[in-house]
Amino acid sequence: MKHINTVFHQLLREVPRHHFESVINRYEGNRRVRSLPCWTQFCAMLFGQLCSRQSLRDVESAWDSHASAHYHIGVRQVKRSTLADANAKRPAGMYLELFYWLLGQSRDKRIHHKDAVRLIDSTTIDLCKKQFEWAEFRSGKSGVKIHTVYDPDAEVPTFFSITTAKQHDKKAAEKMPLLDGATYVFDRAYNDYAWFHDMTERRIHFVGRMKSNARFEVVEELPVTEAGVLEDQLIRLSSPMAKKQYPEILRRVCFRREEDGKVLSFITNDTKRTAAEIADLYKQRWQIELFFKWIKQNLKIKRFIGTSENAVKIQIIIAMIAYLLLGMVRKLVPTKRSLQQLARLVSVNLMQRRNIAELLGGSSPPPKRKPTVNPRQMALLNA
Repeated sequence: MKHINTVFHQLLREVPRHHFESVINRYEGNRRVRSLPCWTQFCAMLFGQLCSRQSLRDVESAWDSHASAHYHIGVRQVKRSTLADANAKRPAGMYLELFYWLLGQSRDKRIHHKDAVRLIDSTTIDLCKKQFEWAEFRSGKSGVKIHTVYDPDAEVPTFFSITTAKQHDKKAAEKMPLLDGATYVFDRAYNDYAWFHDMTERRIHFVGRMKSNARFEVVEELPVTEAGVLEDQLIRLSSPMAKKQYPEILRRVCFRREEDGKVLSFITNDTKRTAAEIADLYKQRWQIELFFKWIKQNLKIKRFIGTSENAVKIQIIIAMIAYLLLGMVRKLVPTKRSLQQLARLVSVNLMQRRNIAELLGGSSPPPKRKPTVNPRQMALLNA
């Protein structure tokens, strides 16, 4: 009978062991480690993400119950206290580097920067103040933020950083690596005229929401010919500080949203696209909201199995790796199933010995076997 590895083993093929170990060695992740090497830590945490385990004890018992499948993955059983200690002390950066390497493997390298559209936003995860004092946010509440740059075409995050919830979106955006020539879309929380000017100097286009109290003077009225577009203007900021931070011409587009009649005012430095195209770009921003909703519903980033800052970061980073792996499998195996359907199938079959292509496409019925005839029966028939 042909040997078939577990679904988990097939997912891990996208993470070459030699590359994983080279990353770990750069960070000295396995230094003075006796019972829980980083590979086992990573696999156990990834298992917890894909199977929606709720706690360290839950991860330990579920992981150890599949001890017969550990040999082919090259891992060991885990102890709750040892795993907690590893999550608290081992560098989260080594798993972040692994995420970016996997991201490079999953993306289409033929897309040029000038054609790229990226969405910028953040999501806040509430935490218990008594357990996560280092992430104090408001009175009686703690929290962390995941600041994200999202590629709507590839449906993957191209960059993310994890900070306390106190960190303002605008400050986090200043540290984001931006592609020269690309277009970035964001909401009003990122309005910073000095940042806008820096992007313009680098020939980066942006589309954002204009603040209602922004002061400006109209330089030129552009013709309005598209449905839904109320105004299309070239403007100059008029307040002293704004004029100093962004002395050049900007574009303002007012658009009435068809579904609810709400009027939205956009600010951009893009003068090539039509007003309707500017509105369509901003409409794409909804995709990053759907991404945040998906990872919160399908991965374990709302309930943490460690309370230290490092443990929280490791859990979020490995959740992002799990998202990438599911997306990579979906691309490699032709299927009409949604990513959520794929995640559910993987969750209940993770340690089953099933071909992942058959799992996603539906197992084909076994071939019909020809009936065998007993020689004694043949003798009776010929008598």
